[in-house]
Amino acid sequence: MDKLSKAFISLAVLAIPVVIYHAYDEITHYEGLGSGICNISHGISCISVFDSGHTTFLGLSLWVYGAVWFPLILFLAFWFTRKGGSIQGQILVPILMVGNIFTLYLWYLELGVIHAVCPVCVSLYCFNYALTALGVVALLRD
Repeated sequence: MDKLSKAFISLAVLAIPVVIYHAYDEITHYEGLGSGICNISHGISCISVFDSGHTTFLGLSLWVYGAVWFPLILFLAFWFTRKGGSIQGQILVPILMVGNIFTLYLWYLELGVIHAVCPVCVSLYCFNYALTALGVVALLRD
Protein backbone atom coordinates (compact mmCIF):
# COMPACT_ATOMS: atom_id res chain seq x y z
CA MET A 1 0.00 0.00 0.00
CA ASP A 2 1.41 3.39 -0.97
CA LYS A 3 1.68 6.45 1.29
CA LEU A 4 -1.26 8.18 -0.36
CA SER A 5 -3.53 5.23 0.34
CA LYS A 6 -2.31 5.05 3.94
CA ALA A 7 -3.02 8.76 4.40
CA PHE A 8 -6.48 8.35 2.90
CA ILE A 9 -7.32 5.40 5.13
CA SER A 10 -5.94 7.20 8.19
CA LEU A 11 -8.15 10.24 7.56
CA ALA A 12 -11.23 8.06 7.07
CA VAL A 13 -10.44 6.20 10.29
CA LEU A 14 -9.95 9.48 12.21
CA ALA A 15 -13.29 10.83 11.02
CA ILE A 16 -15.25 7.94 12.51
CA PRO A 17 -14.65 8.79 16.22
CA VAL A 18 -15.59 12.40 15.46
CA VAL A 19 -18.88 11.20 13.97
CA ILE A 20 -19.44 8.97 17.00
CA TYR A 21 -18.76 11.91 19.33
CA HIS A 22 -21.19 14.07 17.40
CA ALA A 23 -23.86 11.36 17.39
CA TYR A 24 -23.42 10.86 21.13
CA ASP A 25 -23.79 14.59 21.75
CA GLU A 26 -26.95 14.85 19.68
CA ILE A 27 -28.48 11.71 21.18
CA THR A 28 -27.79 12.91 24.73
CA HIS A 29 -28.73 16.47 23.73
CA TYR A 30 -25.28 17.70 24.72
CA GLU A 31 -25.64 16.64 28.33
CA GLY A 32 -23.25 13.69 28.31
CA LEU A 33 -19.68 13.38 29.48
CA GLY A 34 -17.37 15.56 27.39
CA SER A 35 -20.19 17.64 25.95
CA GLY A 36 -19.76 21.33 25.74
CA ILE A 37 -16.39 21.17 24.00
CA CYS A 38 -17.91 22.56 20.84
CA ASN A 39 -19.97 25.28 22.51
CA ILE A 40 -17.70 28.29 22.39
CA SER A 41 -20.30 31.04 21.92
CA HIS A 42 -23.82 31.40 20.56
CA GLY A 43 -22.45 31.69 17.00
CA ILE A 44 -19.94 28.86 17.34
CA SER A 45 -21.96 26.17 19.00
CA CYS A 46 -23.17 22.65 18.34
CA ILE A 47 -26.11 23.26 20.67
CA SER A 48 -27.25 26.32 18.70
CA VAL A 49 -27.20 24.25 15.52
CA PHE A 50 -28.89 21.28 17.20
CA ASP A 51 -31.62 23.42 18.75
CA SER A 52 -32.33 25.12 15.42
CA GLY A 53 -34.58 22.33 14.19
CA HIS A 54 -32.49 21.95 11.02
CA THR A 55 -30.67 18.76 11.99
CA THR A 56 -32.59 16.29 9.86
CA PHE A 57 -32.59 15.50 6.15
CA LEU A 58 -35.14 13.18 4.58
CA GLY A 59 -36.33 12.27 8.06
CA LEU A 60 -32.93 11.21 9.42
CA SER A 61 -30.66 13.07 11.81
CA LEU A 62 -27.67 14.46 9.97
CA TRP A 63 -25.22 12.54 12.14
CA VAL A 64 -26.65 9.32 10.65
CA TYR A 65 -25.34 10.33 7.23
CA GLY A 66 -21.85 10.83 8.64
CA ALA A 67 -22.08 7.56 10.54
CA VAL A 68 -22.74 5.80 7.24
CA TRP A 69 -20.59 8.00 5.01
CA PHE A 70 -17.16 7.71 6.59
CA PRO A 71 -17.28 3.94 7.19
CA LEU A 72 -18.42 3.56 3.57
CA ILE A 73 -15.46 5.61 2.35
CA LEU A 74 -13.16 3.60 4.60
CA PHE A 75 -14.59 0.33 3.26
CA LEU A 76 -14.03 1.50 -0.34
CA ALA A 77 -10.46 2.51 0.46
CA PHE A 78 -9.77 -0.90 1.99
CA TRP A 79 -11.44 -2.58 -0.97
CA PHE A 80 -9.23 -0.75 -3.46
CA THR A 81 -6.03 -1.29 -1.48
CA ARG A 82 -6.50 -5.01 -0.89
CA LYS A 83 -3.72 -7.11 -2.36
CA GLY A 84 -1.33 -4.16 -2.55
CA GLY A 85 -3.50 -1.87 -4.66
CA SER A 86 -4.01 1.85 -4.17
CA ILE A 87 -7.04 4.08 -3.78
CA GLN A 88 -8.91 4.71 -7.02
CA GLY A 89 -9.36 8.44 -7.50
CA GLN A 90 -11.54 7.99 -10.57
CA ILE A 91 -14.13 6.24 -8.39
CA LEU A 92 -13.60 7.95 -5.03
CA VAL A 93 -13.55 11.57 -6.23
CA PRO A 94 -17.07 11.53 -7.74
CA ILE A 95 -18.39 9.79 -4.63
CA LEU A 96 -16.66 12.27 -2.34
CA MET A 97 -17.99 15.16 -4.42
CA VAL A 98 -21.50 14.06 -3.45
CA GLY A 99 -20.42 14.62 0.16
CA ASN A 100 -18.90 17.99 -0.73
CA ILE A 101 -22.10 19.11 -2.44
CA PHE A 102 -24.03 18.04 0.66
CA THR A 103 -21.69 20.12 2.82
CA LEU A 104 -22.61 23.16 0.71
CA TYR A 105 -26.20 22.63 1.79
CA LEU A 106 -25.04 22.26 5.40
CA TRP A 107 -22.92 25.44 5.15
CA TYR A 108 -26.00 27.24 3.81
CA LEU A 109 -28.04 26.02 6.79
CA GLU A 110 -25.40 26.97 9.34
CA LEU A 111 -24.43 30.36 7.93
CA GLY A 112 -27.58 31.46 6.13
CA VAL A 113 -30.43 30.02 8.18
CA ILE A 114 -29.23 29.12 11.67
CA HIS A 115 -26.51 31.80 11.97
CA ALA A 116 -24.37 29.48 14.05
CA VAL A 117 -21.56 27.09 13.15
CA CYS A 118 -21.05 23.67 14.67
CA PRO A 119 -17.28 23.12 15.04
CA VAL A 120 -17.66 19.34 15.08
CA CYS A 121 -19.70 19.44 11.88
CA VAL A 122 -17.13 21.71 10.24
CA SER A 123 -14.37 19.29 11.22
CA LEU A 124 -16.28 16.52 9.45
CA TYR A 125 -16.66 18.70 6.35
CA CYS A 126 -12.90 19.23 6.44
CA PHE A 127 -12.30 15.48 6.66
CA ASN A 128 -14.36 15.06 3.51
CA TYR A 129 -12.51 17.92 1.76
CA ALA A 130 -9.15 16.40 2.70
CA LEU A 131 -10.23 12.95 1.52
CA THR A 132 -11.35 14.52 -1.75
CA ALA A 133 -7.99 16.26 -2.13
CA LEU A 134 -6.18 12.96 -1.62
CA GLY A 135 -8.53 11.35 -4.13
CA VAL A 136 -7.72 14.08 -6.65
CA VAL A 137 -3.99 13.48 -6.12
CA ALA A 138 -4.58 9.76 -6.75
CA LEU A 139 -6.62 10.61 -9.84
CA LEU A 140 -3.91 12.89 -11.24
CA ARG A 141 -1.22 10.33 -10.40
CA ASP A 142 -2.92 7.59 -12.43
